[in-house]
Amino acid sequence: MITKLYVDNFRCLVNFNISLTRNQLWLGNNGTGKSSVLDVLRAVQSVLAGNHVDDIFATEDLTAWQTKSDQTFRVEIKSGNDCYEYELLIQHERKNRRRHIDRERLVWNGSEFYRFAYDQKTGRHEARLFRLNRDTSLPEEGTHFGADWHRSIIPSIAEREDNGPLVRFREHVERWLIVLPVPTMMKPLAEEESRSLDRYAANFADWYRHLYQEESMVWLDARQVLGHVLDGFESLDLKETGDARRLVSRFRVAEQDFSVDFGRLSDGQRQLIALYVMLGALKTKYRVLLIDEPDNFVSLREIQPWVAELGDLCSDAGRQAVIISHHPATINALTDGTELWFGRDPRGHVLVGPYPKHEGLSAAETMARGWDGE
Repeated sequence: MITKLYVDNFRCLVNFNISLTRNQLWLGNNGTGKSSVLDVLRAVQSVLAGNHVDDIFATEDLTAWQTKSDQTFRVEIKSGNDCYEYELLIQHERKNRRRHIDRERLVWNGSEFYRFAYDQKTGRHEARLFRLNRDTSLPEEGTHFGADWHRSIIPSIAEREDNGPLVRFREHVERWLIVLPVPTMMKPLAEEESRSLDRYAANFADWYRHLYQEESMVWLDARQVLGHVLDGFESLDLKETGDARRLVSRFRVAEQDFSVDFGRLSDGQRQLIALYVMLGALKTKYRVLLIDEPDNFVSLREIQPWVAELGDLCSDAGRQAVIISHHPATINALTDGTELWFGRDPRGHVLVGPYPKHEGLSAAETMARGWDGE
């Protein structure tokens, strides 16, 4: 699970620290940086997938009221017996609007296990790999070489017997599911398989096609649960349309079977289908779900079972979930003392602290009265 995050010079996040728990709710007014934190984690995940930094970061993401051109990101992760600290420093070239990695470092259980930085002896940026000593199982320095500073080297390192900690770190980050689902943007046609879900779940059909082929238990579980959530729901199928596949929902109502194109379903129906497929994916393929306002487009009665099942999954199966919400049912269901309130100080910086409590008022009532900033 992700335990800590540090961000500096990314939008409104300046010298920003946050600690995460197993199942956490983030609250705060619009514009207080909650979604930006998820965007940071998505950016880190994209870097560690081997994407070009110019395609990940933008000059506009630098904090508007600062003049410095470097951004710092630091993530701490605990996974089984592994404790990681990953640090990434992105340098922006403001004039030509380009970016590069100035420093990248991975620490495993207190020992450095990877470093990319400028080497004064060679006058260039070099990647230094570490390995586990065959006799002591302790980290020792391995090879070093000049490397491209526009992409992380970590995704391209071949798996070997002596670099297990790095491989496990890479696999853990790949299993983060970070999304702000918007059903109006979800395309019903799957033109190809996608291993990842994009920011707004617009490629949900492509992602579902991948799960359908590679993670059969995900859609089997989702189909079973959705039968209790959507009246008459039978299955979510992929119908061949040339090389593409079209998402089609099958229903059975009054002993009559019929199919409805995914794009013809209501926004709420599409949202619920996507949410329960994500839940199924969290049970099998993914380890962390960071989701922004999952309760949009659905009713109080519909979101409560999903929130409850997600909580059970975190406590029973060791998964992690962070939810951003303004929804009263979600707020009251998830307030357990670990929730965080996001605010802004007079300089514009984001501040995070415990959610205010007022005797006799639920968390949602506190927010409704405007006392959440007190």
